[in-house]
Amino acid sequence: MVTFIVLPILPDRGYGPYEVLNPRHIWLIVVLISGVGLAGYVALRIAGERHGVLITGALGGLVSSTATTVLYARRGAESEAMARVSLVVVLVANLVTLLRVMAIAAVVAPPAIGTLAPVLGAAFGAGLLATLASMRRLEGGGPLPMPEIRNPTELGTALKFAAVYALVLLASAWLSNVAGDRGLYAVALATGLLDVDTPTLSALNLFNAGRAGVGAAATAVALAFAANTLFKLGVMLWLGGWRFARGALATFGAAIAGGAAVLALA
Repeated sequence: MVTFIVLPILPDRGYGPYEVLNPRHIWLIVVLISGVGLAGYVALRIAGERHGVLITGALGGLVSSTATTVLYARRGAESEAMARVSLVVVLVANLVTLLRVMAIAAVVAPPAIGTLAPVLGAAFGAGLLATLASMRRLEGGGPLPMPEIRNPTELGTALKFAAVYALVLLASAWLSNVAGDRGLYAVALATGLLDVDTPTLSALNLFNAGRAGVGAAATAVALAFAANTLFKLGVMLWLGGWRFARGALATFGAAIAGGAAVLALA
């Protein structure tokens, strides 16, 4: 319904300040995100816990790495064994976020992928090495709970995402106009706390429109990821305790450091 009913009736032109609000483009972005979420949602419901910790984390990351982090941080506080299982699920889910962002960039702004891929790839590689070290300590922790997440293609969910995306797009265009790249970075940090996709799409759209350079767009994406990662670390500390959060420090820190190092050298 999201694609075949809403999309054909939307105009394909820019509206509003700076003419950055293109209804059809905004809804195409919603369809893209909903499609990725639906794939993970369906697979998560079908696979269940039978295929183990890695697939659980990967599919949870496709649906919502934030929701997966919240659920398993809470479960990680139940016992030492469950903490080890939950930690790997959380780490894998958040690594998948980097792959998802890279895939979105390749679809939405192909010319930017040459700059973004090394940054996101370095973050993924460094985080993966730290995650593999954590997996060596993995032992049985009992049945794994499945994240209780609503169907991501519901119209209400799509409308909320469209509204947030449009607001971020306007804010990014305005701040970029009055403050240059620093305004775009401020928006990426603020909105990246809860969601990486929205500031990523906003930065890529500004790049496509010629309102931001590829370096600025890549920096905004990296800042959004860093802000989101730090927020999730706080969630883990709050719900799972220091011992649980400490297990993610190496992976989260390595991912941020890896991406920052390549970005600084670019």
